[in-house]
Amino acid sequence: MAEEHKAKQQSQKRLSHTYRSSTHSQSLLDGLVALRNSSSLFDVLLIVEGKAIEAHRILLAASCDYFRGMFAGGLRETQEKEVFLHGVSYLAMCKILDFIYTSEMVLNLENVQDMLMTACQLQIPEVIVFCCDFLMSWIDNDNILALYELAELYSLTQLSDKIDSYILQNFLSFSKTETYRQMPLKKVQTLLSSDKLWINSESEVYEAALLYNYTPEEIEKDQVSLQDPPKLLQMVRFALIEQQTFLKLYDKLSPCPLKENLADALAYHQNEILQPVLQSPLTQLRSEFCCVVGFGGMYSQDEDMSDEVKFLNPLTQEWRTLTPAQMPNMSNQGIAVLNNFAYLVGGDNNTAGYRAEASCWRYVNFSVSINM
Repeated sequence: MAEEHKAKQQSQKRLSHTYRSSTHSQSLLDGLVALRNSSSLFDVLLIVEGKAIEAHRILLAASCDYFRGMFAGGLRETQEKEVFLHGVSYLAMCKILDFIYTSEMVLNLENVQDMLMTACQLQIPEVIVFCCDFLMSWIDNDNILALYELAELYSLTQLSDKIDSYILQNFLSFSKTETYRQMPLKKVQTLLSSDKLWINSESEVYEAALLYNYTPEEIEKDQVSLQDPPKLLQMVRFALIEQQTFLKLYDKLSPCPLKENLADALAYHQNEILQPVLQSPLTQLRSEFCCVVGFGGMYSQDEDMSDEVKFLNPLTQEWRTLTPAQMPNMSNQGIAVLNNFAYLVGGDNNTAGYRAEASCWRYVNFSVSINM
Protein backbone atom coordinates (compact mmCIF):
# COMPACT_ATOMS: atom_id res chain seq x y z
CA MET A 1 0.00 0.00 0.00
CA ALA A 2 2.79 2.40 0.90
CA GLU A 3 4.53 1.78 -2.41
CA GLU A 4 1.27 2.36 -4.34
CA HIS A 5 0.67 5.65 -2.47
CA LYS A 6 4.23 6.80 -3.22
CA ALA A 7 3.88 5.92 -6.89
CA LYS A 8 0.58 7.84 -7.03
CA GLN A 9 2.24 10.94 -5.54
CA GLN A 10 5.08 10.76 -8.08
CA SER A 11 2.55 10.42 -10.89
CA GLN A 12 0.65 13.51 -9.68
CA LYS A 13 3.91 15.49 -9.55
CA ARG A 14 4.56 14.67 -13.18
CA LEU A 15 1.09 15.97 -14.08
CA SER A 16 1.80 19.52 -12.75
CA HIS A 17 4.75 21.92 -12.83
CA THR A 18 5.24 25.52 -11.69
CA TYR A 19 6.73 27.92 -14.22
CA ARG A 20 8.11 31.38 -13.46
CA SER A 21 8.77 34.11 -16.01
CA SER A 22 12.00 36.05 -15.70
CA THR A 23 10.69 38.83 -17.94
CA HIS A 24 7.19 39.29 -16.50
CA SER A 25 8.11 42.12 -14.11
CA GLN A 26 9.75 44.18 -16.82
CA SER A 27 6.93 43.44 -19.25
CA LEU A 28 4.43 44.64 -16.66
CA LEU A 29 6.35 47.89 -16.19
CA ASP A 30 6.57 48.35 -19.96
CA GLY A 31 2.81 47.89 -20.19
CA LEU A 32 2.18 50.48 -17.50
CA VAL A 33 4.48 52.95 -19.26
CA ALA A 34 2.54 52.34 -22.50
CA LEU A 35 -0.75 53.06 -20.71
CA ARG A 36 0.74 56.23 -19.27
CA ASN A 37 2.13 57.43 -22.59
CA SER A 38 -1.24 56.87 -24.27
CA SER A 39 -3.15 58.52 -21.37
CA SER A 40 -5.19 55.34 -20.94
CA LEU A 41 -7.13 54.30 -17.82
CA PHE A 42 -5.98 57.21 -15.63
CA ASP A 43 -8.24 57.39 -12.58
CA VAL A 44 -6.70 60.04 -10.30
CA LEU A 45 -5.28 63.55 -10.59
CA LEU A 46 -2.48 64.56 -8.23
CA ILE A 47 -2.56 68.32 -7.66
CA VAL A 48 0.92 69.56 -6.79
CA GLU A 49 1.72 73.28 -6.58
CA GLY A 50 -1.51 73.95 -8.47
CA LYS A 51 -0.58 71.67 -11.37
CA ALA A 52 -2.28 68.36 -12.23
CA ILE A 53 -0.48 65.05 -12.77
CA GLU A 54 -2.47 62.08 -14.08
CA ALA A 55 -1.76 58.65 -12.63
CA HIS A 56 -3.13 55.18 -11.98
CA ARG A 57 -4.44 54.85 -8.44
CA ILE A 58 -3.67 51.12 -8.12
CA LEU A 59 -0.04 51.60 -9.18
CA LEU A 60 0.44 54.42 -6.66
CA ALA A 61 -1.03 52.25 -3.89
CA ALA A 62 1.27 49.38 -4.80
CA SER A 63 4.36 51.60 -4.90
CA CYS A 64 4.63 52.91 -1.32
CA ASP A 65 3.01 53.01 2.11
CA TYR A 66 1.99 56.66 1.73
CA PHE A 67 -0.29 56.09 -1.26
CA ARG A 68 -1.35 52.65 0.00
CA GLY A 69 -2.68 54.24 3.16
CA MET A 70 -4.32 57.02 1.13
CA PHE A 71 -6.07 54.86 -1.47
CA ALA A 72 -6.54 51.53 0.34
CA GLY A 73 -6.94 52.64 3.92
CA GLY A 74 -10.53 53.84 3.85
CA LEU A 75 -9.65 57.53 3.66
CA ARG A 76 -11.73 60.02 1.66
CA GLU A 77 -9.06 60.09 -1.09
CA THR A 78 -10.17 56.57 -2.00
CA GLN A 79 -13.16 57.99 -3.90
CA GLU A 80 -11.90 61.44 -4.85
CA LYS A 81 -10.88 62.17 -8.42
CA GLU A 82 -8.44 64.94 -7.41
CA VAL A 83 -5.93 64.52 -4.59
CA PHE A 84 -3.95 67.50 -3.31
CA LEU A 85 -0.37 66.87 -2.20
CA HIS A 86 1.28 69.47 0.02
CA GLY A 87 4.92 69.96 0.98
CA VAL A 88 6.38 68.53 -2.24
CA SER A 89 7.44 70.22 -5.46
CA TYR A 90 5.85 69.58 -8.84
CA LEU A 91 9.18 68.67 -10.51
CA ALA A 92 10.13 66.24 -7.74
CA MET A 93 6.70 64.59 -7.89
CA CYS A 94 7.04 64.14 -11.66
CA LYS A 95 10.40 62.43 -11.19
CA ILE A 96 8.99 60.23 -8.41
CA LEU A 97 6.21 59.13 -10.77
CA ASP A 98 8.79 58.42 -13.47
CA PHE A 99 10.53 56.11 -10.99
CA ILE A 100 7.27 54.39 -10.00
CA TYR A 101 6.50 53.64 -13.65
CA THR A 102 10.02 52.79 -14.85
CA SER A 103 12.12 51.90 -11.75
CA GLU A 104 14.71 54.45 -12.95
CA MET A 105 15.58 58.00 -11.94
CA VAL A 106 18.25 60.59 -12.67
CA LEU A 107 19.83 62.42 -9.73
CA ASN A 108 22.13 65.43 -9.80
CA LEU A 109 23.36 68.06 -7.38
CA GLU A 110 20.47 70.37 -8.30
CA ASN A 111 17.62 67.96 -7.56
CA VAL A 112 18.91 65.45 -5.02
CA GLN A 113 17.84 67.35 -1.89
CA ASP A 114 14.34 67.99 -3.28
CA MET A 115 14.07 64.33 -4.28
CA LEU A 116 15.21 63.21 -0.85
CA MET A 117 12.63 65.39 0.88
CA THR A 118 9.85 64.10 -1.36
CA ALA A 119 10.90 60.46 -1.01
CA CYS A 120 10.94 60.80 2.78
CA GLN A 121 7.45 62.34 2.81
CA LEU A 122 6.03 59.70 0.46
CA GLN A 123 7.93 56.90 2.26
CA ILE A 124 9.68 55.39 -0.78
CA PRO A 125 12.72 53.51 0.63
CA GLU A 126 14.37 52.81 -2.73
CA VAL A 127 14.52 56.48 -3.69
CA ILE A 128 15.82 57.39 -0.23
CA VAL A 129 18.65 54.87 -0.68
CA PHE A 130 19.43 56.26 -4.15
CA CYS A 131 19.61 59.81 -2.78
CA CYS A 132 21.85 58.78 0.14
CA ASP A 133 24.18 56.88 -2.18
CA PHE A 134 24.39 59.86 -4.54
CA LEU A 135 25.15 62.26 -1.67
CA MET A 136 27.87 59.93 -0.38
CA SER A 137 29.46 59.86 -3.83
CA TRP A 138 30.04 63.61 -3.44
CA ILE A 139 31.13 63.64 0.20
CA ASP A 140 34.28 65.54 1.15
CA ASN A 141 35.65 67.29 4.21
CA ASP A 142 33.86 70.53 3.32
CA ASN A 143 30.27 69.24 3.10
CA ILE A 144 30.24 66.72 5.93
CA LEU A 145 28.41 69.04 8.34
CA ALA A 146 25.73 69.80 5.73
CA LEU A 147 25.19 66.08 5.14
CA TYR A 148 24.87 65.46 8.87
CA GLU A 149 22.21 68.20 8.98
CA LEU A 150 20.27 66.47 6.19
CA ALA A 151 20.50 63.13 8.00
CA GLU A 152 19.17 64.69 11.20
CA LEU A 153 16.44 66.68 9.41
CA TYR A 154 14.94 63.57 7.80
CA SER A 155 15.91 61.07 10.55
CA LEU A 156 18.11 59.13 8.12
CA THR A 157 20.21 56.90 10.35
CA GLN A 158 21.56 55.07 7.28
CA LEU A 159 23.00 58.33 5.90
CA SER A 160 24.44 59.31 9.27
CA ASP A 161 26.07 55.88 9.61
CA LYS A 162 27.62 56.20 6.14
CA ILE A 163 29.06 59.61 7.02
CA ASP A 164 30.48 58.12 10.23
CA SER A 165 32.12 55.34 8.21
CA TYR A 166 33.64 57.85 5.80
CA ILE A 167 35.16 59.83 8.68
CA LEU A 168 36.42 56.71 10.45
CA GLN A 169 38.17 55.54 7.27
CA ASN A 170 39.66 58.98 6.54
CA PHE A 171 40.21 60.07 10.11
CA LEU A 172 43.86 61.09 9.92
CA SER A 173 43.30 63.66 7.20
CA PHE A 174 39.89 64.76 8.49
CA SER A 175 41.15 65.45 12.02
CA LYS A 176 43.44 68.15 10.61
CA THR A 177 40.61 70.15 9.01
CA GLU A 178 38.58 73.08 10.30
CA THR A 179 35.40 71.03 9.75
CA TYR A 180 36.61 68.56 12.38
CA ARG A 181 36.84 71.35 14.96
CA GLN A 182 33.28 72.43 14.11
CA MET A 183 31.81 68.98 14.77
CA PRO A 184 29.58 68.55 17.85
CA LEU A 185 31.59 67.31 20.82
CA LYS A 186 29.35 64.27 21.40
CA LYS A 187 29.75 63.16 17.79
CA VAL A 188 33.56 63.42 17.99
CA GLN A 189 33.52 61.51 21.29
CA THR A 190 31.57 58.72 19.60
CA LEU A 191 34.02 58.60 16.69
CA LEU A 192 37.09 58.57 18.94
CA SER A 193 35.54 55.73 20.97
CA SER A 194 34.98 53.54 17.92
CA ASP A 195 36.88 50.31 17.29
CA LYS A 196 36.47 51.02 13.54
CA LEU A 197 38.81 54.01 13.58
CA TRP A 198 41.42 53.63 10.81
CA ILE A 199 44.71 54.65 12.42
CA ASN A 200 48.32 53.51 12.40
CA SER A 201 48.80 53.95 16.15
CA GLU A 202 46.90 55.21 19.18
CA SER A 203 49.24 58.21 19.32
CA GLU A 204 47.35 59.57 16.33
CA VAL A 205 44.12 59.49 18.36
CA TYR A 206 45.91 61.39 21.14
CA GLU A 207 46.97 64.06 18.64
CA ALA A 208 43.48 64.24 17.13
CA ALA A 209 41.92 64.72 20.56
CA LEU A 210 44.17 67.75 21.07
CA LEU A 211 43.53 69.10 17.56
CA TYR A 212 39.83 69.50 18.34
CA ASN A 213 40.70 72.33 20.77
CA TYR A 214 44.16 73.45 19.70
CA THR A 215 45.99 74.29 16.49
CA PRO A 216 49.01 72.23 15.38
CA GLU A 217 51.24 75.20 16.25
CA GLU A 218 49.86 75.38 19.80
CA ILE A 219 50.40 71.65 20.27
CA GLU A 220 53.93 71.82 18.90
CA LYS A 221 54.78 74.69 21.27
CA ASP A 222 53.18 72.82 24.21
CA GLN A 223 50.58 75.57 24.69
CA VAL A 224 47.92 73.11 25.82
CA SER A 225 46.08 74.11 28.99
CA LEU A 226 45.75 71.31 31.53
CA GLN A 227 43.74 73.28 34.07
CA ASP A 228 40.65 71.98 32.29
CA PRO A 229 41.96 69.10 30.10
CA PRO A 230 40.03 68.41 26.88
CA LYS A 231 37.28 65.83 27.46
CA LEU A 232 38.25 64.06 24.26
CA LEU A 233 41.48 62.89 25.89
CA GLN A 234 39.35 60.48 27.92
CA MET A 235 38.62 58.62 24.66
CA VAL A 236 42.32 57.90 24.06
CA ARG A 237 43.46 54.37 24.87
CA PHE A 238 46.70 55.34 26.59
CA ALA A 239 47.45 51.71 27.43
CA LEU A 240 48.20 51.26 23.71
CA ILE A 241 50.73 54.12 23.66
CA GLU A 242 54.33 53.98 24.84
CA GLN A 243 54.24 55.34 28.38
CA GLN A 244 56.94 57.95 27.70
CA THR A 245 54.43 59.68 25.43
CA PHE A 246 51.91 60.39 28.15
CA LEU A 247 54.03 60.31 31.32
CA LYS A 248 54.71 64.05 31.07
CA LEU A 249 50.98 64.69 30.70
CA TYR A 250 50.27 62.60 33.79
CA ASP A 251 52.74 64.57 35.92
CA LYS A 252 51.16 67.90 34.92
CA LEU A 253 47.54 66.95 35.61
CA SER A 254 45.63 67.71 38.79
CA PRO A 255 43.33 64.95 40.08
CA CYS A 256 40.61 64.39 37.45
CA PRO A 257 39.01 61.51 35.48
CA LEU A 258 41.69 61.82 32.80
CA LYS A 259 44.48 61.38 35.35
CA GLU A 260 42.73 58.25 36.62
CA ASN A 261 42.74 56.85 33.06
CA LEU A 262 46.44 57.64 32.77
CA ALA A 263 47.13 55.97 36.13
CA ASP A 264 45.38 52.83 34.88
CA ALA A 265 47.46 52.95 31.69
CA LEU A 266 50.69 53.30 33.69
CA ALA A 267 49.71 50.33 35.85
CA TYR A 268 48.97 48.38 32.68
CA HIS A 269 52.45 49.11 31.29
CA GLN A 270 54.17 48.30 34.57
CA ASN A 271 52.48 44.90 34.95
CA GLU A 272 53.32 43.22 31.66
CA ILE A 273 52.75 39.71 32.97
CA LEU A 274 49.20 40.60 34.10
CA GLN A 275 48.20 42.50 30.96
CA PRO A 276 46.08 39.65 29.51
CA VAL A 277 43.86 39.74 32.61
CA LEU A 278 43.80 43.56 32.87
CA GLN A 279 41.78 43.98 29.69
CA SER A 280 39.14 46.73 29.48
CA PRO A 281 37.58 48.88 26.73
CA LEU A 282 40.59 51.22 27.03
CA THR A 283 43.09 48.43 26.30
CA GLN A 284 41.34 46.91 23.28
CA LEU A 285 42.90 47.27 19.84
CA ARG A 286 40.90 49.35 17.37
CA SER A 287 39.85 46.70 14.89
CA GLU A 288 36.68 44.92 13.86
CA PHE A 289 38.51 41.98 12.29
CA CYS A 290 39.82 38.72 13.67
CA CYS A 291 42.97 37.52 11.92
CA VAL A 292 44.95 34.30 11.68
CA VAL A 293 48.60 34.92 12.62
CA GLY A 294 51.51 32.64 11.70
CA PHE A 295 54.87 32.61 13.51
CA GLY A 296 58.06 31.22 11.91
CA GLY A 297 58.23 27.56 10.99
CA MET A 298 60.03 25.52 8.36
CA TYR A 299 59.74 25.88 4.59
CA SER A 300 58.54 22.56 3.20
CA GLN A 301 60.74 22.62 0.08
CA ASP A 302 64.28 23.20 1.36
CA GLU A 303 63.76 22.82 5.14
CA ASP A 304 65.11 26.33 5.77
CA MET A 305 63.77 28.08 8.86
CA SER A 306 61.60 31.19 8.70
CA ASP A 307 61.58 34.02 11.25
CA GLU A 308 58.64 35.82 9.63
CA VAL A 309 55.44 36.78 11.44
CA LYS A 310 52.52 37.03 9.04
CA PHE A 311 48.76 37.49 9.25
CA LEU A 312 45.94 36.53 6.91
CA ASN A 313 44.19 39.71 5.76
CA PRO A 314 40.44 38.95 6.10
CA LEU A 315 39.53 41.39 3.32
CA THR A 316 41.98 40.34 0.61
CA GLN A 317 42.57 36.75 1.79
CA GLU A 318 46.32 37.35 1.40
CA TRP A 319 49.15 36.69 3.83
CA ARG A 320 51.02 39.85 4.81
CA THR A 321 54.01 40.54 7.04
CA LEU A 322 52.95 41.72 10.48
CA THR A 323 56.25 42.49 12.20
CA PRO A 324 59.95 41.56 12.09
CA ALA A 325 60.53 38.69 14.51
CA GLN A 326 62.70 39.31 17.57
CA MET A 327 63.41 35.69 18.39
CA PRO A 328 65.61 32.93 16.97
CA ASN A 329 64.48 30.77 14.07
CA MET A 330 62.18 28.23 15.66
CA SER A 331 60.01 25.30 14.65
CA ASN A 332 57.44 23.07 16.32
CA GLN A 333 56.45 25.71 18.85
CA GLY A 334 53.35 25.54 20.94
CA ILE A 335 51.09 28.56 20.39
CA ALA A 336 48.32 29.81 22.67
CA VAL A 337 46.13 32.94 22.65
CA LEU A 338 44.81 34.54 25.84
CA ASN A 339 42.72 37.73 25.60
CA ASN A 340 44.28 38.67 22.25
CA PHE A 341 47.87 37.99 23.40
CA ALA A 342 49.77 35.28 21.52
CA TYR A 343 52.25 33.09 23.42
CA LEU A 344 54.94 30.98 21.75
CA VAL A 345 56.17 28.18 24.00
CA GLY A 346 59.09 25.79 23.62
CA GLY A 347 59.84 24.22 20.27
CA ASP A 348 63.14 23.36 18.50
CA ASN A 349 65.79 26.08 18.27
CA ASN A 350 67.66 24.23 15.51
CA THR A 351 71.06 25.63 16.53
CA ALA A 352 72.79 22.24 16.78
CA GLY A 353 70.47 19.67 15.40
CA TYR A 354 67.09 19.61 17.08
CA ARG A 355 67.30 21.01 20.60
CA ALA A 356 64.31 21.61 22.82
CA GLU A 357 63.75 25.25 23.78
CA ALA A 358 62.56 26.10 27.30
CA SER A 359 61.74 29.78 26.66
CA CYS A 360 58.38 31.46 26.19
CA TRP A 361 57.76 34.50 23.99
CA ARG A 362 54.76 36.81 24.01
CA TYR A 363 53.56 38.92 21.12
CA VAL A 364 52.78 42.43 22.44
CA ASN A 365 50.03 43.60 20.13
CA PHE A 366 50.11 47.34 20.94
CA SER A 367 53.81 47.83 20.25
CA VAL A 368 54.08 45.28 17.42
CA SER A 369 56.98 43.34 18.90
CA ILE A 370 57.90 40.01 20.43
CA ASN A 371 59.06 40.34 24.03
CA MET A 372 60.82 37.52 25.87
